[in-house]
Amino acid sequence: MYNLKKTVASILLISIILLSGCIQDTDTEIIDNSDNTSSGIDQDNFTLDSMVKIENLPSGYEYLGAPPITDYNEFSEKIIELKEGAYRDEDNFDVLLDIIELDSDSAATEFIFNYKSQYEQLSTGDRFTNVNFNGHTGTRIKTYTYRAGNQLPKYQVIWNNDNIVFIVRSNSNLESSAMNLATATGY
Repeated sequence: MYNLKKTVASILLISIILLSGCIQDTDTEIIDNSDNTSSGIDQDNFTLDSMVKIENLPSGYEYLGAPPITDYNEFSEKIIELKEGAYRDEDNFDVLLDIIELDSDSAATEFIFNYKSQYEQLSTGDRFTNVNFNGHTGTRIKTYTYRAGNQLPKYQVIWNNDNIVFIVRSNSNLESSAMNLATATGY
C-alpha cells in the first residue's frame, strides 16, 4: 500500500511538472518493459551501491566497475550521495550509469531541470524526447560528436524515482545503448 501511495504521488508530481511547462513537450516514446516492472525504491533497505546494476544486464552488456563519479554539484546543492557504474555495451562502447541521491523529491526534479538547462535547442530536430519505461517518464537527450570526420549522435537518459536521479550516458551512436541499460535498472 505504501508503494502504491508513493507511485500515485510520483504520478501527480510528474503531471504537475508537465502542466507547468518545466518539461519541454516533445514526442514520447513508450518502451515495452514487461519483464521489469519495479517502480518504487524501498527507502528503508537501499544503498546506492545496491542500485548499480551488476547482474541481469541487457544481452551483450558487461559490468566494468565503479569509477569515481562525475561532479554534479553545479546542478544542485542538495546532493547527499553519488555512485557510478561503468559498462560496455554489445558494440563495445562505454555506457555509464550515474545515481544521484538528493535530499527530497522536489530537489530531484529541480536537479533534472537544471541538468537539462545546460543544453541549447538543436538547430534541427528535438534534443529532448520524453520516454516511458519502468513506470516512469524520463527524458532522452541527444547530443552530437565527431568521430572519424562524421557527426554522430550520442544519447543519454535522465529520470528520477522519488529523490534518486538516474543518468545513463552512452558513447554509442545508437539510441538503444543508453535505453537498454536504463530499462534494465528496474528503477
